[in-house]
Amino acid sequence: MGLELPADLAGITPEWLTALLAEREPGLVVDSVGIVDVQHGACSKVRLAARTNRNDFPSTVMMKAGFEPHSFAMRQMHVNEYHAYADLVPTVSLNAPKCYGAVRDEEGRALVVLEDLCLRDVRFLTLQKPISFDLAKRFIEGLARFHARWWNAPDLDTRFGWAPDTSEEGVGFYFHLLTTPEHFARYATSPRGAAMPKVLLDPERIRAAHIAMTAAQKAEGMAMVVNHGDMHLGNLYLDADGTPGFLDMQPRRGAWSIDVSYFLIAGLDLVDRRRWEGALLQHYLQCLTEAEVSAPSFDAAWAAYRRDVVWGLLIWMLNSSQFQTEANNTAAATRFAMAMLDHDTFGVLGV
Repeated sequence: MGLELPADLAGITPEWLTALLAEREPGLVVDSVGIVDVQHGACSKVRLAARTNRNDFPSTVMMKAGFEPHSFAMRQMHVNEYHAYADLVPTVSLNAPKCYGAVRDEEGRALVVLEDLCLRDVRFLTLQKPISFDLAKRFIEGLARFHARWWNAPDLDTRFGWAPDTSEEGVGFYFHLLTTPEHFARYATSPRGAAMPKVLLDPERIRAAHIAMTAAQKAEGMAMVVNHGDMHLGNLYLDADGTPGFLDMQPRRGAWSIDVSYFLIAGLDLVDRRRWEGALLQHYLQCLTEAEVSAPSFDAAWAAYRRDVVWGLLIWMLNSSQFQTEANNTAAATRFAMAMLDHDTFGVLGV
C-alpha cells in the first residue's frame, strides 16, 4: 500500500520503478526504463529494459499488471498473485521467479515485477505439448514439497485468508458464466464445446457436481493446503539444468487433490494419462511421506482424484479466449472431458 499504481504503460517511469523496487532492492536507482514488448492475456506481461546504478541488477525484468480492457473485472486475480509473491513464496520450497517488487493499492489494483526468465534460458512448457512420465514425476515432487509446508496447518485459514477457497463464491467468475444461459451457450457452441461429449454440456449437473465435490472434501476431513491454483503446462518451466519451475500462481485454500488432478489431467496426453495417473498419484503420496506428512491412503487419494476432475472441467470449459488461445482451451477442456467419462465423475459424485 502507499505507492500509486500507473494507469497505463506511460506511467512506468524511472522514478516510479525506483520507488517500487526500493523495499526489496534498497539503494537501487533506475536511471531509465523502456518497454521491450507486451504480451496480452489474463493480465498484461510487460518486459521492461532498465538501466540502473548497479551492475548486478538484470538488464530486463517482467511486470505483470492490469492494463487490459478486462482488467477491472480481474482485479482479484492480480491481488491474489501479489499475495503469492509477497506472502506465500517466501515461506515455501518452490523454484519460482525472483520477485523484485510487489504492490497493491486501495482501489484493489496490484502488480508484481519478476525476473525475466529468458535471461537464464529456461524452457517454457505449453499445453500443446503434453509431457513425459519422468517430467510429470519431477513436477509432482515439487508440488508435494510445496503442499507439505502448510499441510493441514492450524493457522492456514488465518495466515492465508487472502487466498480464495474452492467454493462457488471462490470461483464466482466461472459460476456466473455457468449459471447464465446465454453465456454458457456461447462456450457450448465454441470449438471446445464442439469437441466435448454432449453429455457434459449440462450446466446444472456441473454445478451439482461441484457442490458434491466440496461437500465430500469436508465430510471426509481431507487435508487442506495452499494450492498453486493454476498448475497447467503454460504456467510451468524448466531451468537449463532441468529443474522444474512454477509460474503464475493463483493460490487457493482447498484440498490437496485439486492441484494434483488439475496438473495431471491438463498436462498429460489422453492415452498417457490413462496409463500413468495411478503411478504418479502414488509417487505424490510417497513424496508427502518423505516430507514427514501423514499422507492419505492410495484408495482415499484415488477417490478424491476422481471427484476433483469436475474442478478442471469447470475452469477450462469456461475459460476466456482472452486468457488462453481457443486451441489451448479446447485441448485442456477435452482432456478434462474425457477424464470425466473415464472416471465416471458424475456417478462418483452421485449427480
